[in-house]
Amino acid sequence: MKLWYYRDPAGNFGDDLNPWLWSRLLPGYFDEQPDALFLGIGTIIRAGLPAAARKVVLGSGMGYGEPPHLDQTWEFHCVRGPLTAARLGLPASLATTDAAALVSTVFEAGRHPRRDVSFMPHHVSATLFDWRPLCRRLGIRYVDPAAAVEPTLAALAGSRLVIADAMHAAILADTLRIPWVPVTIYGHANPFKWNDWCASLGLEYEPVRLPAPFDNSNERPLRRLRGYVRRIIRTRKLTRHGRRPDQEVSGPDLIQRVADGLADVCAHPDRAVLSEDSVFADRVGRLKEALAGLRAGKPGFVPTAPRD
Repeated sequence: MKLWYYRDPAGNFGDDLNPWLWSRLLPGYFDEQPDALFLGIGTIIRAGLPAAARKVVLGSGMGYGEPPHLDQTWEFHCVRGPLTAARLGLPASLATTDAAALVSTVFEAGRHPRRDVSFMPHHVSATLFDWRPLCRRLGIRYVDPAAAVEPTLAALAGSRLVIADAMHAAILADTLRIPWVPVTIYGHANPFKWNDWCASLGLEYEPVRLPAPFDNSNERPLRRLRGYVRRIIRTRKLTRHGRRPDQEVSGPDLIQRVADGLADVCAHPDRAVLSEDSVFADRVGRLKEALAGLRAGKPGFVPTAPRD
């Protein structure tokens, strides 16, 4: 069976959780044979997946593209949330929560003192503006969405509040039982997948809107070159993800508005969100049941006929 997930050549924490997590929960389960696909963490259920005799889903969601035509090659143990279940015409009982909640079963968050307010941008947001100096100025810990999984988990676990432009920053904050505030900046947030996950935990998606700053990739060539080299070393790929060289640079007034917006979020921790302990425990329990069934060879829900 092949572990199927989106691979960003520049790195993306939410997607890169897949090999880290499933190698711990399902050791020896994957052999990279494409006759069967395993869909775990990510917004990856859609039409156009590679042809495979079997597609096993545990915690994935919809949010991009059209739904696939479901037939007996699909096997659902659970999906991310009720919007995904409804979109696919699946039983509502299969709506559990994002599979990344299973990180709570293999990662010891308690050994990290919670001191920081942290900010993780969406992986696209991180290419449009240099957030690190602004965060440093505000006393906020910048969490790179393209960094490796272990240090990113440690950074989130060491937070007392997480400001989340990246959805999996919110998911992992909730998983580690750390209050979080959703923000939206450039308009590339996907409300469907946010609402799908939030609904799975009895929450509402009500993000704080921040101004959208830009800087020019040609303005700081040495910094950009260093970042590019780091990405090549980490990803072993030459693909460059970055700001458009013709993008207008934001002036100091707009950047100050961004800083004021982040500072205002920090000053109002009462806006933070955290699912109820009992609800979260129930959803993790259901994920663990689905995982145990998969390990034992128990079949999931298999559609009886193709969907039109």
